[in-house]
Amino acid sequence: MKTLAMATLAGALLLAGCQKKVRELPDAGEAVAGQGDDYDGSVDVTAIETLADLPREILVDDEYLKAEVTFDEALFQKAPAIAMDVVDSAQIRIEAMLADAKAYKEADPDYFRPYVVRVQWNVVAEAGNVMSLEGFIYTFTGGAHGNYMTDARLYDSQTGQPMRLSNFFLQPQATIREHMNLVWQEIAEQKQRKAGGSGQLETFAAEAAELVNADSILAGEVNFVPSTVPGKFGGYVVHFAPYDIGAYAEGAYHITVPQSAFRDKLKPEYLNLFDGQPAPVERMGD
Repeated sequence: MKTLAMATLAGALLLAGCQKKVRELPDAGEAVAGQGDDYDGSVDVTAIETLADLPREILVDDEYLKAEVTFDEALFQKAPAIAMDVVDSAQIRIEAMLADAKAYKEADPDYFRPYVVRVQWNVVAEAGNVMSLEGFIYTFTGGAHGNYMTDARLYDSQTGQPMRLSNFFLQPQATIREHMNLVWQEIAEQKQRKAGGSGQLETFAAEAAELVNADSILAGEVNFVPSTVPGKFGGYVVHFAPYDIGAYAEGAYHITVPQSAFRDKLKPEYLNLFDGQPAPVERMGD
């Protein structure tokens, strides 16, 4: 029912042509203007009736949590239903971290340090009625350092319905299995570069094969990347956060599979969405 409601809202908002000027983002740690020092970042998405009511950022600054979440304006102008879903998920993350931080401080006040979360959502590629998003997420919950990851999403931009990589292939498992050598080799090459050129590619590839398989890719953080041909997708990218397949010092891995490797395995209705070569994407944390 929620998806239907979001789709209905999206249609109404697009017909109404509602717009809202994006506010300048305050420095990290400042409260949202007009909300007061006790603002907790809560956003009741069920009460949102117009595009103007959707927040362009969520800021929280209190003794438990320092949060800063920003959203690509393209979401609000092109796909309000998707914007609503992403805002909702950001609020759920904030509420969960806030509850955990409060419990931590109560249990161990001497060692507690305020939790931190920074999120930035961007539309990275569009083709037809499919929109590809990446969310850079940094969190700190105590310890020596924080960590970061990429939350990757695919949506039907007309309905706001989430999609998965498997939706696009005639035989998802068989198709992704055919890509595994390419994925393992790319991981190995990136590991070697991160190690300053040292280490054997064969060893790195063998290690990658033990950690990554077709199932983990289909269930992982995957989205489409832009193409050298405007308005098309150039391939898909699977994201690995620090610690997923290497030490924290290695950082994140982003492994791109070009559309030429799977074009003949696509469902016919999606074939015209893909062409050209993968275009580079600038990402925070790289």
